Amino acid sequence: MKCLTALLLFFCFIPAWAQNTLNVEFRWLISHHCSSISPALKLKNIPSGTTQLNVQMIDLDNHKHDHGGGLLTHAEGYPAEFVIEPGALDKYKGPCPENFTTLGHEYQFNVSALNPENKVLSNGSAKATFSAKFVILQGVIGNQ
Repeated sequence: MKCLTALLLFFCFIPAWAQNTLNVEFRWLISHHCSSISPALKLKNIPSGTTQLNVQMIDLDNHKHDHGGGLLTHAEGYPAEFVIEPGALDKYKGPCPENFTTLGHEYQFNVSALNPENKVLSNGSAKATFSAKFVILQGVIGNQ
């Protein structure tokens, strides 16, 4: 009986854990090549009480290269769904892999939702490969 109760409690709380993850989506365009204009980032499941979004982009194939990002503040709080407009990240350095015409690099956007006391309420990330092969053949690279 204790086992059954523990399982029921476990499965009742799974939806709460799943909702705590910030969903991040973006698409690479050919115009992002070596550009300082960040792509649009579509966010879902932003927790209530979020007043800051900390965004960082990393190159998963070259961790030494700092691509920066930005800290966005909205004192009134963010809605559950929000789009960070293209170019909104003030410390962003776009993808410019040396092997752009062949394999390219895989990049990841990490986003943290923060409350007014700078406590992390939720984290999310999305990654996608940026190379001429994918951009030219498919037009855009979607969230992977």
